[in-house]
Amino acid sequence: MIDYSYFKDLSPRQQLNDLIHKHAQENGGNYGDSWRELERRWKEKHGSSLSWKRWKHNHDNKTNLTLPAYLDSTAQTEKAIFIGHEMTNGKLKN
Repeated sequence: MIDYSYFKDLSPRQQLNDLIHKHAQENGGNYGDSWRELERRWKEKHGSSLSWKRWKHNHDNKTNLTLPAYLDSTAQTEKAIFIGHEMTNGKLKN
């Protein structure tokens, strides 16, 4: 059995990254596909395109934030973590 107790000590952004990494490991190792799956599930759950919202935010604020940085700056990381737990069937859940 694997001990995932380290997870609770990570920052929210690190937790999200860890969830995406775990999903990628379980599904062929493609990290980019796991981020796209998060975006697909976000749209299904929240009814909006996460990539479009990030693009609009970057355009309006003249920034070039990555998806995790965008989620942090708009206080949406916790929502993404929830989806990440769904993607990994709660394996890293406390």
